[in-house]
Amino acid sequence: MEREAFECTICGRCCFGMGKYVRVVGQMGPNNIAVRHELSNETCYVTIVKEYRDDFDLAEAMGIKSGWCPFLRESEDGTFPCAIYENRPKFCRDFTCCRMRVYSSDGIPVARVKSKSSVITDDEAFAEWWKKNAASYPGEGKEWEEGVTRLLASEGYRVVWYD
Repeated sequence: MEREAFECTICGRCCFGMGKYVRVVGQMGPNNIAVRHELSNETCYVTIVKEYRDDFDLAEAMGIKSGWCPFLRESEDGTFPCAIYENRPKFCRDFTCCRMRVYSSDGIPVARVKSKSSVITDDEAFAEWWKKNAASYPGEGKEWEEGVTRLLASEGYRVVWYD
């Protein structure tokens, strides 16, 4: 079973709804921003990465109460980088958007999986196959992971699990 450390693809999906939880609460110097996570009540200081400093508007960021995380940026290449990624808070570092990624035989991403019942895919046929086969596969933990990996391999998919 292939296992890797999780690597962010800069899709931004994890941060699109984080504006209601990640709050900018102040500033300590020109690029040091005080941030509070509404669920854990953790407060910390982060530094805006140099390339985003001219685009960061403190007053606007402090007014965000829902929607995108105030540090999420949209790039011209279609990715969504984080303006504080190198020194992001623990609650951001600890977040992983999925436990497994599924790739087609030619290496194209097909799905991201959080759990038996949580699969994110644009491929409706794969979503149906998942519900019928993988979500109902017996077992828990490593037993389920190994069984689902075998099932997916028999259908021509490659699976990468994240630690």
